[in-house]
Amino acid sequence: MQETELLIKEYSKNPLCNYEMTDADISRHEGNFICGDDITIYLKFDGDKIKEYSYDGNPSTVSLAAASFLSEFLIGTDISEVLKRNYETFSQKGFEVSPRRKRAAMIALLAVKNAIYKFKGEDREDDFDDLID
Repeated sequence: MQETELLIKEYSKNPLCNYEMTDADISRHEGNFICGDDITIYLKFDGDKIKEYSYDGNPSTVSLAAASFLSEFLIGTDISEVLKRNYETFSQKGFEVSPRRKRAAMIALLAVKNAIYKFKGEDREDDFDDLID
């Protein structure tokens, strides 16, 4: 868990991609009523790949760090691969949080996946339970 604490500290202190993208192909807002987090993600696509990603809002430290961490393995990725990702993906890459903070860690990914569904014209939305084991 010490490695994750360092990741959270670094990514929240120096967040990547933390801005409103004004020319996004799609955006999506997600909120977590339990802890008060809210985030809006912005995506640009190049075919079936994510070309650009950004976010803004009022995330907690964990949500901010996770949204920033997400950028490291999102940009340039095929959307079919993104749709397979969940909390386990973060955990395998060294970003683990306590059970009560998992929703905070997943809010940006939840927004990204739901934005992709909408962009693809699919009548589907994931919720936190779909991302957390």
